[in-house]
Order: sequence, then C-alpha cells, then structure tokens
Amino acid sequence: MTAVLHDEVVTLAPARTLTVVRDASPAPAPKKAARPADSRTIVISDPVVDGAAHLLSIGLRHVYAALWRVGVLDVRA
Repeated sequence: MTAVLHDEVVTLAPARTLTVVRDASPAPAPKKAARPADSRTIVISDPVVDGAAHLLSIGLRHVYAALWRVGVLDVRA
C-alpha cells in the first residue's frame, strides 16, 4: 500500500473593495448578437481512414503505456 501526501499551497487574491458611484446613468442594455448568415459546416469523412486512425491510436496508447511502466517516459504535471 502506498500513501501520498498532497501539500499544496493555495494563495488567494486580496478581496476587492466596492465603491458606490452616485448620480450615474444606468448602463445601456446589451445588443443582441447577430446571427451568422446560414453558414453550414460540411463534414466529409472516409470510413477506411477513420478506422485506420482508430486502430493506430489504440496501438500508440499501448506503446506509451508500456514505455511509462518501464520508466522510459516521465510524466510531470
């Protein structure tokens, strides 16, 4: 069994002080965003390429995992 101690230092920014401004006019209402002019995205995919990419990515993940276990790769946060 392995025990790990997490000793993290969390710093907080100083709290802002609020000031009251009198005799100020109210802020104008935000304008609505304009809609894009019917722009549609066309996605073209090839099932053979998608399948090959999927199979290769699985193998690549296994290679990285094996290298990490052996100690060749060092993972840092």
